[in-house]
Amino acid sequence: MNLLYSTLAALAVLGLFVVLIWRQNRDLLRARAYRDFFLRLIPPLSTAVFVVGLPLVLRLATVENYGAVLLAYLAGAALLTAIISRSVAPEERRAVSAFRKGEYEKAAAIYEDLISRRPLARHYSALAACMDAAGNPHAALEAAERAIKQDPRLGIAYYNRASALAALGERRRARSDLEMVFRTDSNRRLRRAAEEALRSLEKV
Repeated sequence: MNLLYSTLAALAVLGLFVVLIWRQNRDLLRARAYRDFFLRLIPPLSTAVFVVGLPLVLRLATVENYGAVLLAYLAGAALLTAIISRSVAPEERRAVSAFRKGEYEKAAAIYEDLISRRPLARHYSALAACMDAAGNPHAALEAAERAIKQDPRLGIAYYNRASALAALGERRRARSDLEMVFRTDSNRRLRRAAEEALRSLEKV
C-alpha cells in the first residue's frame, strides 16, 4: 500500500511537470507544431511509464534481491530519461548553449538553419535576441516582427522587438511593446524582465 501511495505521489509530480511543459510551449500548439510539442512531453511520459511499472517489477523480486532490483530499475530509468531528455530539440539546446556563452553569431546561425526547416515564431524570436545581442538591431527588429506576425500572442517576441527598438532609439514603440508582454503569453521571469526594462526606459 505504501508503494502504491508513493507511485501515485510520483505520478502527481510528473503531472505537474507536464502542465509546466504545456505552459512553456503553448506557442507550439498555436502553430500546430504538434510533433515538436509531443517531443517535449516524451521525457516525463517515459518516466511515468517507469513509475507505473515499478510496483510490478518489485512484486517479481525476491527478498534477497529486492534492493538490487530496485536500485537497478531506478538507475536504468534515470539514465534512459536523461538520454531521452538530451535528444529532444538538440539544435535548440546547442543554440541556447552558444547564446549563454556569448557566441551570438553561432547561435544565430543555428536558429537560421532551424527556420529554414521549421519556421516557427519562437525561432524567429530567438534569432531576434541573438541579432540584438550581436549588435545588429535592424536584423533583430526584422526577425522579431516576423515572429509577431506569425504568433501575435508570443510575449517574448514583443520583448525582443522592444530591445531592438530601444537600441534604435525608438523608445516610445519599445515601451508599447514591453507593455504588450503583460497582455500576451509570458511567464513570470519574462514579466519581471519587462518591468525592469520599462523602468530603465523611464530613467532615460
